[in-house]
Amino acid sequence: MVIGKAIEKSCEILKNAGIQSFVLDTHLLMCHFLNVDRLYLLCHKNERLSNPEGFFDLVERRKNREPLQYITGKCEFMSMEFEVDKNVLVPRADTEILVEAVIDFAKDKRLKMLEIGTGSGCISISCGKNCPNLEIDAVDISALALSIAKRNGEKHKVPINFIQMDILKDFPRGRYDIVVSNPPYIKKNDIKSLMPEVQDFEPEIALDGGEDGLVFYRVIAEKAKGCSFVAFEVGYDQSKEVAEILKGHEYQNIKIIPDLSGINRVVTGRGQQQI
Repeated sequence: MVIGKAIEKSCEILKNAGIQSFVLDTHLLMCHFLNVDRLYLLCHKNERLSNPEGFFDLVERRKNREPLQYITGKCEFMSMEFEVDKNVLVPRADTEILVEAVIDFAKDKRLKMLEIGTGSGCISISCGKNCPNLEIDAVDISALALSIAKRNGEKHKVPINFIQMDILKDFPRGRYDIVVSNPPYIKKNDIKSLMPEVQDFEPEIALDGGEDGLVFYRVIAEKAKGCSFVAFEVGYDQSKEVAEILKGHEYQNIKIIPDLSGINRVVTGRGQQQI
């Protein structure tokens, strides 16, 4: 089978499976399988595939709604490539709004930052890459997630102190200027209603925000109020509630920032420490 025919067949399979991005996903799977770029596919449609079965094994995984990023093992975020697998959430473009809020605050100042729930490390690494004067600690409950984050940090040459910790039981000691988090914020009972790519493949421990989805915001707001700046990513309907949590802990200058779709995505506030 030649590349062009394999692409046509894959598109048909994924389209029939209800995957809206069937063309893009097919091209990215083929690029990954052949280790080439999309231009190569256009110029070599009639080139014979030496192992079409291997390619269609990948297509079958996507047909079964496994996220494309887990199949390829990589994801782009803030114009950088990150390693990902089923032990970490897939980085999403909306989270870049959170990173940009931190970068705007930190700029070139020498500050100490704490990230809670680092996953792949994409937030801390992106902040450190853009603000090289930051000293960064990043915690996660999962040792498997931290191993991926460490590899990503080494790949992008950003020094970060990664710490395994359950922040519902303990909290990093020391004084931080910035505390940032994209914590688990899905209501426990809502997880089963999420799209298959999320509920069946992404780690539940990184999704479950308790009965009302706000448990981590309450803990972090309480423990981090001595910082100068706190920044949270929030669910599509949580911005006002998270802002109220910050107000209840006497944070000032609270701001709600929308994503590119106009959905309130990030909540920031100023803590007790002045810079």
